[in-house]
Amino acid sequence: MVILPEERREKIIDILKTKDYAEIQYLSETFKVSEMTIRRDIDKLEKENRVTRVYGGVRLKVLSDREWESPIEIRKSTNSLAKKLISKEAMKYINDGDVIAFDASTTALELSRFIKFERKVTVVTNNLNIAIELAEDPEIPVILLGGFVRRTSLSVIGSGMSKYLDSINIDKAFISCKSFNYSDGVTDFLMDEGEAKQAIIKRSTDIFLLADQSKINTIAFFKICDAEQIDYLITDRSQEHTHEQSECLKQYKESGVHVIVAK
Repeated sequence: MVILPEERREKIIDILKTKDYAEIQYLSETFKVSEMTIRRDIDKLEKENRVTRVYGGVRLKVLSDREWESPIEIRKSTNSLAKKLISKEAMKYINDGDVIAFDASTTALELSRFIKFERKVTVVTNNLNIAIELAEDPEIPVILLGGFVRRTSLSVIGSGMSKYLDSINIDKAFISCKSFNYSDGVTDFLMDEGEAKQAIIKRSTDIFLLADQSKINTIAFFKICDAEQIDYLITDRSQEHTHEQSECLKQYKESGVHVIVAK
């Protein structure tokens, strides 16, 4: 079925509503048209003041021109005690000599502070904050995955990340999410962040999901992985778990996932 140029441009806008950024190559492959055609679409959308062209791709205008106050500062302070408890528990599973991966979550950032000067490991991450944090420790080599910087989280995203990771073997991956339940698995709000987590999971032997109590038995837009793909689930109990939350954790346990409640 042939898509009219106007319809294709609207679909590009739809994609950009779920991804902060889209590469020209990605759009070309998605719509099965030449990169030149995509560039013409972008020119048209740019003239309509709907998008902004960036190196190698495009993003929504509303995302480019808005006044920015970093939401990562808000995320750092949200459930901060739970993140500390979860990170302290997760550190028990990190041994000298491990190759570990951290996603761009603030929980992973908290964990990186725990291991600094305490473990001799190699860290793979798409999180600029983690790379900067661990740069102070000469005993921890950091591999920062390349791509486009998503400024709201200071994460690095993009299709090239998966190819780069293909040459790296990771012992343990520590990731977080926006939501998880048993039937829908682990989910997130943003597609590009979710794809980065998927790429890390693919190259890792053991997967650790770090998720505070507020995320138990909830669901978000983009599926990262099935429940059974998680090896260890570390959460907290800042207050008594609801019946639904308890049932969700029980289902994870019964599927073979090691469920740890940090205290």
